[in-house]
Amino acid sequence: MLHYKIYRDTKKKSEHFGEYYARVVVNHTIDLTELAEHMSNHNTPFSKGAIYGVLTDMVACIRELVLEGNAVKIPDLAIFSIGIETRPVRTAEDFTPSKNIRSAYLRSGTTGKFMRSQVSKAVRVQEQSIYALPEKKSDGEGETKPGGETGGGDTTKP
Repeated sequence: MLHYKIYRDTKKKSEHFGEYYARVVVNHTIDLTELAEHMSNHNTPFSKGAIYGVLTDMVACIRELVLEGNAVKIPDLAIFSIGIETRPVRTAEDFTPSKNIRSAYLRSGTTGKFMRSQVSKAVRVQEQSIYALPEKKSDGEGETKPGGETGGGDTTKP
């Protein structure tokens, strides 16, 4: 079950200034150690330590492979690759990596069971029970009021 909070766009230059959106509430960030322990509790003959070792090596290998220009696909999760951010030039001859490549970054794209269409079918959402809910004032600025305890109910998203 995913929980969400309602927030108000407060960026004055935004096309949607003053409008309301929902954001998912992250309960906890699971690190590699916790993931290994969780996996070891799912009827596997492998220990938490063995799983942690494999996952650690997997992360290192994915990094190595994508830095070599490869895309690495983990089925039903994501495809990882490297992207670059560049500065434009008028002609191809004017392009030099040292001047025009600003940075490199990790890209990930969903695949299989994590594709948007598949996740949208499986996810269940519910508003967070208690939080400060944005309220619109007459001057367009936002203020907050406490959210209710019932939280808007259980909603399944198609």
